[in-house]
Amino acid sequence: MPTYVKVTAMSGITMVIVFIMPCAYLTDPSPWADWWTYDGISGPLYWGLNPAWIMCRDGKFQSPIDIQPRDLLYDPSLTYLNIQTKKITGNLTNTGHDITLHIDDAYIKLLNASMGPLQYNYHIYQVKIHYGREENMGSEHTIDGQQLPAEIQVYAYNCDLYSNASQAKASPKGITVFAIFAVFGSPDNEAFRLMSARIEDVLLKGKVIPLTGIPIDILFPDTHNYITYEGSFTQPGCHESVTWVVFNKPIKIQKWQLESFRNIKQGGEDNSELMLEKNHRPTLPLNNRVVRTNINFNVPTDTCNMKIKRFYGVNSQFSL
Repeated sequence: MPTYVKVTAMSGITMVIVFIMPCAYLTDPSPWADWWTYDGISGPLYWGLNPAWIMCRDGKFQSPIDIQPRDLLYDPSLTYLNIQTKKITGNLTNTGHDITLHIDDAYIKLLNASMGPLQYNYHIYQVKIHYGREENMGSEHTIDGQQLPAEIQVYAYNCDLYSNASQAKASPKGITVFAIFAVFGSPDNEAFRLMSARIEDVLLKGKVIPLTGIPIDILFPDTHNYITYEGSFTQPGCHESVTWVVFNKPIKIQKWQLESFRNIKQGGEDNSELMLEKNHRPTLPLNNRVVRTNINFNVPTDTCNMKIKRFYGVNSQFSL
């Protein structure tokens, strides 16, 4: 049984993320797919009006969440993540709700994730970008109530149990999402730069352009530390099949790169006045879920350390 130690401080660690939904072929073909938005009477509070999306209203394992550093539990059984990636080809798509990079099928089976909190092997299949109207209000997950400029979410499906992402999305242990926060700084992230440079070509809903040579590995921050919890998709139908992995370090982007996303339109050529200035779902209650981390903030002492203590042993007067 794993040992848990309660975390009481962040020790100067900056935590950040990104989120992502399933591919275009996973979207709901019904009129509800065009109805939902991030504002007003079609916003997150009303997604559950669709009977097929009842989890958005009644689910108890919903995402995103507010990550409270003081409540994190240190779990020494959480090993490093094994993520195998390469430069990929894919289609950058304006879904009307976000910008999604759908990775070509030929590459998906070459992009593998395992270990850490994952008991199965996963194939990475898409990347989603979440942002906001204001520079520092774009991430879906928050840290102690604070949003960051953006969150990149890398989606992967359980390839041990399921044949594709569509099958996995509503199935137990079906999906893992790697959440990567983005902050302003230099040098900027090459993979994010390559995607943001083509935003002008996908301003309208339904626009798709091919991208080649995207170094997906660079999207992941240089860290072995993360937090993890069981949650859901952050877009309808909010399936509670997601293992979230939130890295404790951000990547860096430029302000102009994020500003380009605010020019995206929710509508197509026949409804091009609707802007998609933000696409982050508000945080949801934790509902007694455990949020674990492999970051040990505690300084070992004689009274508080992770050393194994022996509580029983063979009496030395007996010999075999």
